[in-house]
Amino acid sequence: MNPPGASRLGASRVGASRLGGSVSFGAFALVLLLSLCGVAASVLGALRLAESSRQNWLERGRMEALELSSAVDGALLQVEAQLGALVTLFHSSSFVEADELSRAEANLPSDGLSVTLSGLAFAAILDDSERRRYEDRRGIVLSVPGNPDKPSPSWASHFPVMLASQGHPQFHEGADLAAIAPLRSMALSATRLERTVVMSPTFQMVGRRFAALAVSAPNGGTPGLLLGILDVDELFERMVRWELPGLSMRLLEYPGSWELDSEPKTVRGVAEPPSEAIATFDHRFTHGEARWHLQWSLLPSFEGGVDTVPAFMLGIGGSMLSLLVGLALCLLIYQNALIRQRVDERTAELSDALNRAEAGNQAKTNFLAVIGHELRTPLNAVIGFADLLESRQPTDEARSYVNFVRGGGRHLLRLVNALLEVAQAETGELALEESEIDVTQMIVEAVRSVDASVMAPGVAIALDLAEGLPTVRGDRERLQLVVVNLVLNAIRAAGEGGRVAVGAWRGPEDGDIPNGGVRIRVCDTGSGMTENQVQASLQLFEQVESPMNRRHEGLGIGLPLCRHLVRLHGGTLEIDTRPGQGTAVTVDLPPHRILSR
Repeated sequence: MNPPGASRLGASRVGASRLGGSVSFGAFALVLLLSLCGVAASVLGALRLAESSRQNWLERGRMEALELSSAVDGALLQVEAQLGALVTLFHSSSFVEADELSRAEANLPSDGLSVTLSGLAFAAILDDSERRRYEDRRGIVLSVPGNPDKPSPSWASHFPVMLASQGHPQFHEGADLAAIAPLRSMALSATRLERTVVMSPTFQMVGRRFAALAVSAPNGGTPGLLLGILDVDELFERMVRWELPGLSMRLLEYPGSWELDSEPKTVRGVAEPPSEAIATFDHRFTHGEARWHLQWSLLPSFEGGVDTVPAFMLGIGGSMLSLLVGLALCLLIYQNALIRQRVDERTAELSDALNRAEAGNQAKTNFLAVIGHELRTPLNAVIGFADLLESRQPTDEARSYVNFVRGGGRHLLRLVNALLEVAQAETGELALEESEIDVTQMIVEAVRSVDASVMAPGVAIALDLAEGLPTVRGDRERLQLVVVNLVLNAIRAAGEGGRVAVGAWRGPEDGDIPNGGVRIRVCDTGSGMTENQVQASLQLFEQVESPMNRRHEGLGIGLPLCRHLVRLHGGTLEIDTRPGQGTAVTVDLPPHRILSR
């Protein structure tokens, strides 16, 4: 057979388990969703970081390509400036000889990435009609540059080299610039643009690629062009020392304005951009007839490739962190669910125990009420017959015996009445029977009702009742019971030769009595109590002294019952005591209980 409350306890456990399971499942689902969101955010952040790293990597490649292109452009501007400075030699001299050109070439600077002209020459400007006369006068035949045995074709204009430095023997005397298309377009533009340095498209000669620069300059009254030769291969060979791995260069050149071709040609580098190129950066610049297009291909090997380590660490680390946090939260939720389940089970057990305790307490209260009523009738009979016997006894000794029986009966009746009051108080059935009460008369009667048999030898009771105490509204019988219990407790505490003082007075509106109520105080000169003893005295059936060392009778219900009855009247009961200094119990009745002022 199941014990009482077992079915309710089992139902509570099942309900708690189901509730905890549903809450835990919902919490687990939420944590899982948040963990997945964290993983997704980490992956998304990693992708964004990877894209940002890639863009930064591309930007560094672009800036590197721009810097190298600017270096090439700067080198071309440098040689143009060199030739522009040398032309002053022809304007300041009546005639410039070949050895002067050689000395000027030797003094040209060459440091770092900078390049310099590898040869200088002066070419005259002739019409085709003047060619024969010029050849006869100079004793030469106009020929192709680099090939003196091959005569130059007939053109509207000719530009034969009159003198050259030692730096570039391909431009020998009589070499006609018009015989090579890039040189011809340069010479025509330089003739048209006076004192402007014009660069030619590149041309192949003796296995290397060159470009020429020209500026108009007279020499001894002969109009002509000052020429400078630039070794293009040397320019880019020097630039390779500064070029970073992973950047592939391709130089495209567009035809000059005097050439009929329109398609660009690859001058240096591969014919087509590499297939593995990630990006291509284009830089175009024009110098005279030279129209260059530098194309840079960014390869995966540039700077070791895109730095994906931070993005990888963010993606993996963020995902793992999200999962670990989710796992930790799941463990916490699981632990919380277990704790809540155990708390619910313990709460159900305590609730069941409380119900059983309340049922037992109710049974005890019912027992006290029944036994009290059953004892009251025979006790009243004992007391009544003791009164009759006392009046009929012929001797004092016999009357003392009867008086002893009557005192014991009255004491037992008081205990029974107190038990009945406690039973009614615990069940909430204790109700006040209110009437008008003369406080002075009520206190005097209470003190007189104390049986002399309970008085310790030599105990003196002093009354200190103020004059004109008001009439109050309350339960006379129960307020008198309060005073009787307090006086009895004081007599027991005072002991042999002690003193008990009972006082009452009306407090002023601004005094220490709340709102001017009525105060009743019972004091004794006993040994006093500690704080723990005071707390024990206010608990039902608790004894201040241990059962083995008790000096006074009582069930431990006097003070708790008094405090309950005072509170029913809206008042307060306070105990002021210290060990060795006696005890004072104060009862304050609120002003709304006062009927007469």
